Amino acid sequence: MVIMAAKKLHYNMLLLKSNNKPKTTWNIVKTITSNKNTINTISTMNINDKLSSNPRAIANAFNTYFSSVAVNLLIINFSGKNATNNNDPITYL
Repeated sequence: MVIMAAKKLHYNMLLLKSNNKPKTTWNIVKTITSNKNTINTISTMNINDKLSSNPRAIANAFNTYFSSVAVNLLIINFSGKNATNNNDPITYL
């Protein structure tokens, strides 16, 4: 409890003394959220029902998936299957 209060006071003082508050804010956020003990890597991934550890294949699988999301949403939303009246803005929610 005391440590949290001290940290809050410290960060408040940094912001009060700062000439560039957005930059200081982001530096504080970066300081609080950085954890150097975590490693965010994907070593294996199931691609088309096959386990792959090839980094290029994993990157290509993510690229294929995320580049097709918008097209798939457009096909679903404008095919008329999910919306009875495409002129009604509520159907897009």
